[in-house]
Amino acid sequence: MAAKSLIPKARINDHQKALLEKHLLLKHYAFLEVSVTGNNLTCTGYCQPSKHSIIYHYKIKYSASQYPRVYAVDPEIEYDEDIHMYSSDNRFCLFYPKDFSWTTETHLFNTIVPWTHEWFLFYERYQISGKWEHPFVPHKRI
Repeated sequence: MAAKSLIPKARINDHQKALLEKHLLLKHYAFLEVSVTGNNLTCTGYCQPSKHSIIYHYKIKYSASQYPRVYAVDPEIEYDEDIHMYSSDNRFCLFYPKDFSWTTETHLFNTIVPWTHEWFLFYERYQISGKWEHPFVPHKRI
């Protein structure tokens, strides 16, 4: 019978996870403002998809016990079932939970922030074409 490892696995609590995420975000992106209160991280940033685009301001809310939530702050973007947002609170739909592109081991700096900027790019394309051109899993209400 094989012995279980005697080396304990390092465990990080939710507050430490929020602080780690803050550190990684600030290390990789100078344009972000990040704060941690208790176990909750709030991040604000901006995106200009092209030199002809307006500047979009957004907010990321994150707690290790939940999926990250991203919202347009300025300008506010109203829910439309043709673009990838959740109708309940107008947050962006950035990933499909069942494909495990986001897990508890994933970091915000190399997923959520780039996915948010990509979302704004496809939002601008939608404004031109009237069609959401990024690959997606349909989730319209029937």
